Amino acid sequence: MTSNLNNDDASKRSELRYRRLFETAQDGILILDFHSGIIQDANPFITNLLGFTREELIGKELWEIGAMVDKTAAITAFTVLKDKGYIRYEDLPLKRNDGKIINVEFVSNAYGVNGDRVIQCNIRDISERKALEKELLAYQHSVSISMTEMIETLANVIVARDPYTAGHQRRVADLSTAIAMKMNLPIHTVEGIRMAAMLHDIGKISIPSEVLTKPTAMTSYEIAMLRNHAQAGYDILKHIHFPWNIAQAVLQHHERLDGSGYPNAIKGDVICEEARIIMVADTIEAMSSDRPYRMGKGIDAALEDVAVGSGQLYDPRVVAAALEVFKEDGYQFPPLL
Repeated sequence: MTSNLNNDDASKRSELRYRRLFETAQDGILILDFHSGIIQDANPFITNLLGFTREELIGKELWEIGAMVDKTAAITAFTVLKDKGYIRYEDLPLKRNDGKIINVEFVSNAYGVNGDRVIQCNIRDISERKALEKELLAYQHSVSISMTEMIETLANVIVARDPYTAGHQRRVADLSTAIAMKMNLPIHTVEGIRMAAMLHDIGKISIPSEVLTKPTAMTSYEIAMLRNHAQAGYDILKHIHFPWNIAQAVLQHHERLDGSGYPNAIKGDVICEEARIIMVADTIEAMSSDRPYRMGKGIDAALEDVAVGSGQLYDPRVVAAALEVFKEDGYQFPPLL
């Protein structure tokens, strides 16, 4: 007898604790009949959230109170819940009694209570979080536009001194983007490669315009001066905190896998992926186009050159993608402006 009384007391204490948690929970909770979906209980949070009184909710099917925006989907979800015992929606629209749509996280579990099956629905308001996410996306979009405008402004700095270099940068950027996409790189990486290629020759701003536009072959001193543009470009960009590896790509775009490049004669995987793509695009554009002091050799000769250098000078994956872009996809450089 004493044992039964103790069990009854423990059961009452447990039920009281549950009731306190139910009443004070900061998530909405609905208890449904397992077989019919009729609401058996509702805590204060859910009544405040939806704008219904407890009496307006109890005794009605969940999809009949007007909160479920898509009634058919709600009935289907209830069927799945009965079968699986669990269902979750990370972002479910609900309609309040005043007609306002709110976003909630909706989790339902089926379990047994005193021999009966019930369904508990936990409903968390995520409207504020969704609003913050929307603001963050808008901010990120604004930052992205500003970053693009800054890159284009920097790329245009050299236009007045050397229109050829400006056009060359744009064409290399276009081809680098096509190669990166052919390699199935993530879109964020592709965008960084495009940005780096747009600026890869920015260091030429430190070179006298008469050297850049010289119609005859350069002297050894002028060649050394020209080769310094990779380091000069890095020095210009290194303190700008881009979300991409831009300064390093600019520094390394004349390096080669076998260490025969400049300015630091680094080898292999030490050269960043962005630079390995830009160096191939840069070589193809430079060889195929006319320079102030020589005529271009054409696309076929440029492609043959990078194909011969594949594995020794250039990344084989990049070369393969570049050849495919031209020979299979019919890529053409955009016209010089």
